[in-house]
Amino acid sequence: MRRLLLITGDLATGKTTFSNLLSARCGAAVFQKDRIKETLGDEIGFRDRAENKRLSVATVALMTQIFSSLAVCGVPVILEANFRENELKKLHEIADKSGYRVLTLVLRGDLDVLFERYCHRMREENRHPVHLSAPLHVQEEFRRYVLDARREAVPGETIGIDATDFSYQTDEALLEKIDAFMR
Repeated sequence: MRRLLLITGDLATGKTTFSNLLSARCGAAVFQKDRIKETLGDEIGFRDRAENKRLSVATVALMTQIFSSLAVCGVPVILEANFRENELKKLHEIADKSGYRVLTLVLRGDLDVLFERYCHRMREENRHPVHLSAPLHVQEEFRRYVLDARREAVPGETIGIDATDFSYQTDEALLEKIDAFMR
């Protein structure tokens, strides 16, 4: 069952929560950018936005290496992050060489709703310091960041998901499509 499920998309769409749900549902190992970056931030630290960005790059590089190592075993894997096009291409290259089929879930939502959700997380949810160095609490900066990311191509087989609300996480038709892919 050589399957790689990638979960990517806009900020504040519930990617991490959904990846946990799918990991339990499908019995696949899950690796989440936020969790790895938090660990690196605790162990290595960072002083400014530039160092924080380097932690992000290192985190995705680690996720790529983890997948490369697991691909030798043929186990199903879920990777969750706000991946960039070049990162997705690298994961697809590894998957192709290892005989993996890849499906990417692309979560998008209404920008105003996502901005409010993002700000709520920053104010109310005691977020880890590695998530607080970007100026995304300013609505125009948030919009620019999300729209820039949306312009990047997502290679391969995809399912677009409206994550304006979290009903997609219990949408049986969507879950059945993911189940069928993971089998």
